[in-house]
Amino acid sequence: MARLGGVRINLDMNLAPAFGIVPTTLPAFGYGSGPLCGPLAPLASDWAALNDTVEGRLHFGHPWAKPCFSIYNGNKVQPNYEECAHVQDNFFNNHLNRSHAFGGYASTQFEACMATEESCLLDWTNAKNPSSFTTPQQCSQGSISPFYIDVRKKEDVMAAFQFSKEKGVTLTIKNTGHDFQGRSSAPDSLGLWIKHEPEFVAEGCDVEGQSAVTFGAGSQFHDLIEFAEAHGLQVVAGSDQSVGAAGGWAQGGGHSPLTPNYGLGADRTASRFPHTRFDLQYKVVTPDGVYRTVNKCQNEDLFFALRGGGGGTFGVVLEATMMASPRQSFRMANINWPPNNNNLREVLEIFLNNVTTFAKQGFGGYLTPTIGNLVLISPVPDLDEAQDLFKPLVELTTKMDGKSSVAEIASLHEWFQGWVDGRNGEQDPVGLPVALSSRFVPAKNHETESGRAELKEALINAFAHSAFSQIHITTAYGFKGSKGLDTSVHPSWRTALYQVIFVNSWYWDGTMADQQLAYTESTKAANYLREITPGAGAYLNEADIHEPNFEESFWGGHYPRLLEIKKKYDPDHLLDCWHCVGWKGPQEPQYKCYI
Repeated sequence: MARLGGVRINLDMNLAPAFGIVPTTLPAFGYGSGPLCGPLAPLASDWAALNDTVEGRLHFGHPWAKPCFSIYNGNKVQPNYEECAHVQDNFFNNHLNRSHAFGGYASTQFEACMATEESCLLDWTNAKNPSSFTTPQQCSQGSISPFYIDVRKKEDVMAAFQFSKEKGVTLTIKNTGHDFQGRSSAPDSLGLWIKHEPEFVAEGCDVEGQSAVTFGAGSQFHDLIEFAEAHGLQVVAGSDQSVGAAGGWAQGGGHSPLTPNYGLGADRTASRFPHTRFDLQYKVVTPDGVYRTVNKCQNEDLFFALRGGGGGTFGVVLEATMMASPRQSFRMANINWPPNNNNLREVLEIFLNNVTTFAKQGFGGYLTPTIGNLVLISPVPDLDEAQDLFKPLVELTTKMDGKSSVAEIASLHEWFQGWVDGRNGEQDPVGLPVALSSRFVPAKNHETESGRAELKEALINAFAHSAFSQIHITTAYGFKGSKGLDTSVHPSWRTALYQVIFVNSWYWDGTMADQQLAYTESTKAANYLREITPGAGAYLNEADIHEPNFEESFWGGHYPRLLEIKKKYDPDHLLDCWHCVGWKGPQEPQYKCYI
């Protein structure tokens, strides 16, 4: 069993940076009477006692760009030019460094308070643009938790839950900040930070030709992929270095270019090997204060919930064990064309005619209209078969003066280095506001010529309403290992060929109208597909924050069972997040920054 250790959970409250100096009153951040700044705010002595309990790991949380500003929460402060330079150098599109900062989020509107337009953000088009951070610009707390706990052990989490229950303080759970729903931040909350620590400390356990990897909840795919490669293994992994492997990715389902052949992340923790002592599992502290081992043999209902029910809902996962496979070579189709609407229409026609076959052959990957690229990988066919399969697309795009090929790559690690770490392609950027929506597209929409024609027009119209869009051929349609009945992911993951995402954004000084327009356009884009895919649903981690009928859209018929499990393990409802199972609704103070 290989283990990647190091878990941090942040409880966001407003303490002094060095806890030896504790303010007698907590500062108000301008958002009203939240649990940290209103009449019910815990006393300084309460915070001191909590800090003692967690052995001095209660810290002050502040926005990542704060060192660049001269005014913070209405008060004059001295900029830290060295720290500011680091933030500026890494502000836009540095996935790993941004994820390693407590106040850093991939989608920066969740560092801010959208509803009040209060933020602490640099110009993502030019982070050294002085007009974004010099006076009269101010740095406001936004949605960053003013206190957090650096969690190192299960007792820290237990203390946080007890504090929340006794003092009425809202909790948030932050892993890496790769979050499109704002579920890992909230104003006036106590944050639980699961911080990145890259050390693996134990070897894998071979079982029936398989093996498994155990890692701490702060582990990111960058390190997990490197570890697997060094040990002759591969794991189902998301296509971003900074995503936490055990956090919301796996707990929400977890898709990957390997999913058509190997299943979802939720499937990789879903099997029990017979005749062994080893179960694929989670270790979690539930809000009732109990540390639990969760697998197919114990706490089975919670095991079901944690494999698709969503992160930040049922407890704080401290460790996960996931199936690994022997390292394999892949056939990779890299199809490129000059991006324009006419070329896209021709590419889409061939793609829609053949994507069902692609999925059945284990091919997974991404089609990105804005850069004119389709990249797919599979370990199933040999090179000659793969070249025949993609011959129509290669010939078409070559005539368009695109450079396309079908080739052999040695491992998933090679793919990850080239198309995720960015050596051979562009990665989706972070460090800017992201108004996102998405939709599953079922295989049945591709069964007839008229269905494919309708779908092509819907996609073209939807793309026109998004600044960035992408087709993710990362569903479990071609996966033969499980029907997924023991996971809580939406059944559409098994019947859809892909999901489509739509993204709009705004500039650092964008107005409320700009923000609303971005979300409205993303919703309009998704509506073109919603109209022709009734009941198909959406991926809860990459969905519209205004997703209609979210309970059905994210979980289908699983929602009633998930709600009962939520009530069982979180009877006091200490964990709540936007559009999560058991969500209290937008009227709660922690959601006052949403628009």
